[in-house]
Amino acid sequence: MTSAGKSFIGVILSALLCIMMFIFTCVFTALLLLRAGNIATIIRNTDISEIIGETDIAYYLVHQLNSLPFNDAQISLSDVEGFIKTDAVSEEIGNIFSDFASALNNGDFEYHLTTDNVLGIVKNLEPELQDLFDHRMTETDNIILARTLDDILDFQGLTVGGIIYDFGIDTFVPRLLLSPYLLWGTGILIVLTLCFIILLNIRKIHNAFLQSGIPVALSGFAYLITGLVLDAYSGMSGGTLQNLSRLVAGVIPLVIRYGTVLTVTGAASIAVYLILRARKQR
Repeated sequence: MTSAGKSFIGVILSALLCIMMFIFTCVFTALLLLRAGNIATIIRNTDISEIIGETDIAYYLVHQLNSLPFNDAQISLSDVEGFIKTDAVSEEIGNIFSDFASALNNGDFEYHLTTDNVLGIVKNLEPELQDLFDHRMTETDNIILARTLDDILDFQGLTVGGIIYDFGIDTFVPRLLLSPYLLWGTGILIVLTLCFIILLNIRKIHNAFLQSGIPVALSGFAYLITGLVLDAYSGMSGGTLQNLSRLVAGVIPLVIRYGTVLTVTGAASIAVYLILRARKQR
């Protein structure tokens, strides 16, 4: 084969590997956004009062909390929101999502929280509850609160299968998206693609930094622009679109953060390429 033919094949392979790196990086980042570990951050960035402020559950929740016999404060929805957004509470909610995701991956569609589970969580959050109720919680108070929350949310009815059924989707999709194996598999594909890029440029290793940096930077830029557009659009939309934008608002900071990290990483790789090329040309 002539050198021109080899060069043409090399260009095609490089382009294919760059496209694969871009796709795999975008998919890997999207799967990272779905991790249960991000739930706490999403909660802290979500306008909960705006989402449920005019619903019956908001009124019922506040009414029930103010009716607790040990409550020494007048609780409002904004107080509840502030409580939920504290680090300890949002982390506990994130752990609950993690348990539900694990049950889903294991095919346990009957899994749900029990009153005992909630009682354990309530005990872990006694300092935060003391601030909310302006009252030092006792064991009896913890039990009353756990039962009240069960009455409000009906834990037994909130099974993994029931929640999926309410959303009207097949179990295959959430199980696939939340599966750790899909995340690991995508990560392995990124590593393999990077290895192929390096092997393809083994004699001109500085080119590997360029061919891996460009798709990573582009994927980061795509997420960064998407996050900024969603952030701007959430403030301009109205009606149903505004309600929808409020639901995804908590994810926007994560999208921007991941986009920034990828963009910087890709740009750093390109910068290394430029430095190595400049040294080689001296």
